[in-house]
Amino acid sequence: MPHQPPPSENPARLESFRSEVVERVRAGGNVWKLPRGELRLPRVFGFCRGVERALVMLAEALAGHAAGGGRVVLLGQIIHNPWVNDYFQRQGVRILSGTEMEDLESFLGPDDAAVVPAFGVRPDVERRLQAIGCRRIDTTCGNVRRLWQWVERAAADGYGVMIFGRTRHDETIVTRSRLGEAGGHYVIVESIAQVETFCRILAGAAGGDRDEAFRKAFAGAATNAASLAPFARLAQVSQTTMLYDDTLAVRDRLGQAFAPDAGPDRLLFEPTVCRATQSRQIAAVELCQSGLDLTVVVGGFGSSNTRHLYELAGEFSPAVFIEQADSIRSAAQIRTIDPATETPVLREGWLPRRENLRVGVLAGASCPEVVVGQVLERLAALLA
Repeated sequence: MPHQPPPSENPARLESFRSEVVERVRAGGNVWKLPRGELRLPRVFGFCRGVERALVMLAEALAGHAAGGGRVVLLGQIIHNPWVNDYFQRQGVRILSGTEMEDLESFLGPDDAAVVPAFGVRPDVERRLQAIGCRRIDTTCGNVRRLWQWVERAAADGYGVMIFGRTRHDETIVTRSRLGEAGGHYVIVESIAQVETFCRILAGAAGGDRDEAFRKAFAGAATNAASLAPFARLAQVSQTTMLYDDTLAVRDRLGQAFAPDAGPDRLLFEPTVCRATQSRQIAAVELCQSGLDLTVVVGGFGSSNTRHLYELAGEFSPAVFIEQADSIRSAAQIRTIDPATETPVLREGWLPRRENLRVGVLAGASCPEVVVGQVLERLAALLA
């Protein structure tokens, strides 16, 4: 049986992730006034309870297992934040890469502790862990588990499942593997445009053979179905960190597509975006609507929830996406990411050259306060 989380989390385990700078800004009404402008924080940001729980469990595993002589091995990144993963590596945790995960038996023995990250792992990995006989510490987020349970029930009831999420994201990879193992069929859509493509094919508006059009549009990892037939009855869910408004837009578009001849149980919808993600998105919009000259979004480039905050921010003001404080090279240069190519780039002229700048700072649910604090200090030096 996997190790169960303690009944109450120990905040002391997360002291290394906290920031006195952030606490001071909070105490000042989430605003830091400076000679050349001000820095603003949203009312809600940073770690959610699921992330805190996962980090507490990993920290306790590291502290408790060290005395026993075995290793603590993390089955992939605990969360999508480089600062956090580097921190635990410095503490002695071994983090397995994707290639190493395919050869678990070479990296794990019966005396070791295998830590399942917040996104969970595929069922075949769980079986291999059981065969190895190592201790298993499962930090999987409760919202992710509820998503698995919902899609498995939908599949058992004869529904094909549409997953609105990023195909290569760990959570989606695990969800689709569990759904497939349960005998279900899935199709993954990453954008409203792909939902529109699915609906056009469903209606025959794409022309030609519908099944051929489906296979062409959703090839490879995007589906395990060879035709549209499994989706005659459709259940739609979302990766838990997607934009909630986009999730509702997916629901509405599918409702239109199925409306002409939909029976009462032909289309199901479950709003699986977690509440912590929703609250951070709402708070981000509130901050951006307050009137900003620039928004700095902080978090891992691989973090889905942080990426969506960046997308939201860009609708209101110029925005930059950074992973940590040293990404800010100077007032003229910053290290960010090119969304089109998914590659890090150096961006010039990112900071507006005028007085009384209003700069908002957003942080994803996987970003520790200590990193937010370091970013605030770096920005404050530029506005001093």
